[in-house]
Amino acid sequence: MNNINIFVIVSIVIGIIFIILSFVLKDNKNNSNDEKLKKPEDELKSDINYINKEVTINEINNKILELNDYSNFIKQELNEKHKELLFLYQMITEKEKSIKTLKDNKITNKQDIEIAKHTAIKDEQDLQEEINNEINSNAKKILDLFKKGNDITDIAKKLSIGKGEVKLILDLYK
Repeated sequence: MNNINIFVIVSIVIGIIFIILSFVLKDNKNNSNDEKLKKPEDELKSDINYINKEVTINEINNKILELNDYSNFIKQELNEKHKELLFLYQMITEKEKSIKTLKDNKITNKQDIEIAKHTAIKDEQDLQEEINNEINSNAKKILDLFKKGNDITDIAKKLSIGKGEVKLILDLYK
C-alpha cells in the first residue's frame, strides 16, 4: 500500500503542477495575443493618420487652386480697369486740347460754345456706349456658351474671366 500511496501522492503533485503550468502558460499566451492585437491597432492608427494627412493635403491643394483662380480674376479685372482709366485719361487730354484750342481761337459766339458742349456730350455718350457694348459682348458670349451646355468653370476658362463674374452675369440674365 505504501507504493500506491506514494503513486497517488506523486500523481496529485504532478496534476497540481500541470494545473499551475496551464495558468501560467495561459497568461503568457494572453499577453502575446494582446501584443499581437496592439500591433494591428498601432498600424491602423498610423494608416488613419496617413489618410487624414492625405485628405488635408488635398483640401489645401484645392484651396490653393481656388485662390489661384481668384487671383487671376482679380488681375484681369485690374487690367481692365487700368485700360479704362488710360482711355479716360486720353479722352480728358483730348478734351483739354479742344478746350485750349477753343480758348486760343477766342470763341465769342454762343452757337460755337453750344456746339462744343454738344460735341463733348456726344463724345461722353460714345464712350459710355463703347463701355456698355464691351460689357454686353462679354455677357452675350457667356449666355451663348451657357445655352450650349457649358458649365461655369468651362465658360470662365474659355473667356479667361473669373467664375464669379460668369455666375453674376448668368444670375443677372435669368
